[in-house]
Amino acid sequence: MVNPVTSNTDQAEAALLELRNQIDSIDQQIQQLINQRATCAQQVAEVKQQFSNQHPAVFYRPEREAQVLRRVMERNQGPLPDQDMARLFREIMSVCLALEQPMMVAYPGPEGGYTEQAVRKHFGFSVKGIAMSDPEQSFKAVEEGRCHYAVTPIESTQEGLVSHTLDLFRRYDLRICGEVELELDPSDDKTLVADTRYLVLGRQYVGPSGQDKTSILLTLPDQPGVLHDVLGIFRNRGISLTRLESRTWQQYSLFYIDFQGHQEDELIKEALAELPHENNSLKVLGSYPRAVL
Repeated sequence: MVNPVTSNTDQAEAALLELRNQIDSIDQQIQQLINQRATCAQQVAEVKQQFSNQHPAVFYRPEREAQVLRRVMERNQGPLPDQDMARLFREIMSVCLALEQPMMVAYPGPEGGYTEQAVRKHFGFSVKGIAMSDPEQSFKAVEEGRCHYAVTPIESTQEGLVSHTLDLFRRYDLRICGEVELELDPSDDKTLVADTRYLVLGRQYVGPSGQDKTSILLTLPDQPGVLHDVLGIFRNRGISLTRLESRTWQQYSLFYIDFQGHQEDELIKEALAELPHENNSLKVLGSYPRAVL
């Protein structure tokens, strides 16, 4: 007489063995496809170097990466959640980019802190993160060419805008290339800060990705009605502001403004042209993809 317990166990083992064999076969296919993608990435690097016309080739394209990750999420059919699938692709893109060019990203320390987490979330784990003593050292590292990019905090829901970063934007000639939104654990004893936004800084112009933000810095005389006039320029064109901060600097008002759209969009071009330009009062900090992850 067949023992029913033994029979069920054998059937379960047979079913599991078949599924494990399927997983092994799928893993092999995934591995082959990832290596095919990596080979394409190497070929992309060769083409960029060949046609760079004596200018340094640009390997990291924030707008391209944002478009790829959005498509990953749009076509995802589960059972993995969209965000988890996009994070997997982020790491694949990170290792492939490292084959094109090893990336060095500066950030204000300490190592293992939240800003390094923002670096890893945006660039993946295949970049070399370099901790700096303060945000200004991160700005300097990029401006002097010692690092390709920097990641620095710009605002938190509890503390608002990081005003020191505004001063650095005024003094250094860097562009915003991207943003990172980091959800922090409010129960963490190491900090009382809630969600935090970080900016990715570089020296390159970033083209439109289809879902973009633009950030500007306005330095205007501290006079009544100045902000009202500025806001009217955006309101008249239906441009949505996502962030507005101001502070007084000497006899001037310093305005940091984020708004939806790219500086190549016609309405954005019109608005930027109408804003005050006297005495270098307007500084376009950059247009960049809205955070995907």
